[in-house]
Amino acid sequence: MKAAIFGAGRMGTAIAYAMNKMGYSLYVIDRDINILNENIGGLEINNYQLEATDDLKTEVSRLLSNKPDVVISALPYHQTEIVAEFCIDNGIRYCDLGGSVPVSGEINYSAFKKATAPVMTDLGLAPGWINILAEQGFQQLGGADEVSMMVGGLPLVQYNNPLNYTITWSIDGLINEYRDDCEVLINGKIEEVHGMGGLVPVQIIDRYISDNLGELEAFYTSGGSSHTINTMKDRGVKYCSYKTLRYPGHCKLVRFLIDRCELPEDCLRHIFEKGCADNYHHGVDRRDLVILKTVVTKGDLSWNKEILVNADKGSFEDVKNFTAMQKATAFSIASVADIMARGLLDRDFGLDRRLNYSHIPYEEFNTTLNKLL
Repeated sequence: MKAAIFGAGRMGTAIAYAMNKMGYSLYVIDRDINILNENIGGLEINNYQLEATDDLKTEVSRLLSNKPDVVISALPYHQTEIVAEFCIDNGIRYCDLGGSVPVSGEINYSAFKKATAPVMTDLGLAPGWINILAEQGFQQLGGADEVSMMVGGLPLVQYNNPLNYTITWSIDGLINEYRDDCEVLINGKIEEVHGMGGLVPVQIIDRYISDNLGELEAFYTSGGSSHTINTMKDRGVKYCSYKTLRYPGHCKLVRFLIDRCELPEDCLRHIFEKGCADNYHHGVDRRDLVILKTVVTKGDLSWNKEILVNADKGSFEDVKNFTAMQKATAFSIASVADIMARGLLDRDFGLDRRLNYSHIPYEEFNTTLNKLL
């Protein structure tokens, strides 16, 4: 089978690796030929073709002649809509990492109106994997009163800087998640709350994870819930929220910089870039980890799922070259892309035309993802 991947940055590279491991022939597109050769060419994968282009519309149109079984966009959200619209207009299965609630909304609405093949957005880590877990918990209990989703990308070693944090993805995306308002479901009604509000300590039940991480904190951030909040509201769920996990003290310090010091965005970017992303050059252990925690309750019943992804462990020797954030994000969307390419969502899309996380067969998803991790 064939897969086309747009974007050869950190996430696109890891997606290409995962799709290759599953036996796909790859067609990888990026505007920078040096990035393509360095990132994709260095993976020693089979059956791939690289294309460098500044004209997305022209390059997307060439996909028809290649007839991929699925298209995956790992582009920035402001570019991915071009790819999505072409796939929608030409009956090509499409999925992306998301990153923007308005853009994902436009893509999903367009798919509902005129797509003839499955289209899904927001399929990385958060949104993505964490929402699939929430759906799994909801189905396991046969409903829910409360759904709590929490995700943290953390440095393996605490206190490698005062923020207890290591940058493993977009700094601009991180700042937006912290500063933007968030939607939460409270007593059956969707409300907007401030980013970095709702700070609470978090208890990790899994002994192995808690022994490695110690105490954590959680607070509201935007974007991670995708359409799960609305889906749960329509089902009669009373409470649903998404929060970010960090080591204790991170939220208080960042809120001090944003609220009290009123630092502009470029200053915040500089602090994160120099304080949290430059550790390679200071001999600091920069390995990261990702933790996902989902709690679903229904009456006296409770479903709790905790997952830890390490950078230095994996099913394949060469997977250790990826960060935990790369693996958790890219391998999640690759697992869904494989489900889509095999036609397992075609029937549901034909019936509903509004695909959501409930349509993803989580046994298939978990099996594929665990093989990659």
